[in-house]
Amino acid sequence: MTVAAQEAVLLQHCLSSGEENFALRFFAAAKSTIDVPWDITVGNDLRHPQVVGPRPAKVRFINWYIGKLHMAARNDGMLANAFLRVANLEAPPTSLLSPAIVARVIRGNLAARITRGADRVGRISEA
Repeated sequence: MTVAAQEAVLLQHCLSSGEENFALRFFAAAKSTIDVPWDITVGNDLRHPQVVGPRPAKVRFINWYIGKLHMAARNDGMLANAFLRVANLEAPPTSLLSPAIVARVIRGNLAARITRGADRVGRISEA
């Protein structure tokens, strides 16, 4: 729905600029609006092993990183909000790679590892 609303604004702008080369102008403008959500959707689909398609290094890295971001976001509302802003097309995907976000993802995953390790030690000592 967000993409459709963005395209409606582009359509209005193109219509107000006249009829000359209307289709070319609209589709050229729509391309940049469509590219990001398309990349997000395709990349997410390629997380699933049963989906057929090439998985370039960029896609594999982003899917790995988003998995780590989701793990850290379980206990970090700021990360959850940053992800939702991208998912809702309010922020560019590159915002999830800012140094502050990456640091929080790393910290969140390290903390989860420490907690899981302590849980295992506790279960072993109880046995």
